[in-house]
Amino acid sequence: MDINIAFCFDHNLIRQVQVVVASLLDHARAEWTHYHIYCICTREASSVEEKLRRIIESRDRKSELIMKALDNPFRNAYEVRGISTGTYLRLGLPGLLPDVDRILYTDVDILFRDSLAELWQTPMEGKFLAAVRGGANLSEQWEMNSRRPYWHHLEGMRGNYINAGVTLMNLEEIRAQDLQSRWQEWTKEKLYYQDQDILNITCQGRIAYLPLKYNCLAYMTAEDYDKCIQEGVHTAQECEEARHSPVIIHYAGDKPWKRYDTNFGEVWWRYVNSQPDLNGLFDEETARRYHGPTLWDRGLRKIRKILENH
Repeated sequence: MDINIAFCFDHNLIRQVQVVVASLLDHARAEWTHYHIYCICTREASSVEEKLRRIIESRDRKSELIMKALDNPFRNAYEVRGISTGTYLRLGLPGLLPDVDRILYTDVDILFRDSLAELWQTPMEGKFLAAVRGGANLSEQWEMNSRRPYWHHLEGMRGNYINAGVTLMNLEEIRAQDLQSRWQEWTKEKLYYQDQDILNITCQGRIAYLPLKYNCLAYMTAEDYDKCIQEGVHTAQECEEARHSPVIIHYAGDKPWKRYDTNFGEVWWRYVNSQPDLNGLFDEETARRYHGPTLWDRGLRKIRKILENH
């Protein structure tokens, strides 16, 4: 089985993409599962190509790397929350890969823990995307977001808003409906969740939903999982699988390479330290010393959120 997978990144994430690609291949499980690995990156980030080729060659000679370095066409798009415009690169996949009909996109702040074969076979007829429902669906978070001036475009997604960090994309259908033109227009808008909001706004009614284990958000607490079950966002079984047998861990909040004690942080470090070609990429000593924002930092963050919502 050949699986198409895409990673989009700029120069800030060239170390992280090495971890992602290595964990992908180390957890393929079956000898008959191989990957076409598409790396869409800014020109400054293309220096990582040879390192990626060595990582792939040492793990699976039947998988291949396809690098596409480009000037970021979304460099003038809206930036917020410290996330650069590199995040918008995924919106260019339908045009950049004209001969690819289906692809799995994932962020690079993730760790693969199991095979993607079952995920790859998700039925996609008539759908643009397949993804996991995100934490924004929880009532408290939804109410806060609903104060944003553009959020009325998302009212139809309540309970079904996706986290786009792991997205199976039906590129053939996206091209057929010229969805890219709409995406380009929306990049001009000041959207808090950037390209994730764009996908949720433009793909309403054309999304297949994946089990939570395929995008296990590391920042979620036991209380968050209980709320998901109570509010019907995810089933108890889905939450149990995600907590104890995640296929993909997504470090969407605190990053383990910055903060060792983040949820699932030890899992990430244990894997990195077990791989000779990844060992030394990150400063574990500094990560162990850092314990997140101070009370002062948290206070400022709350004030900013209040101001943003008025």
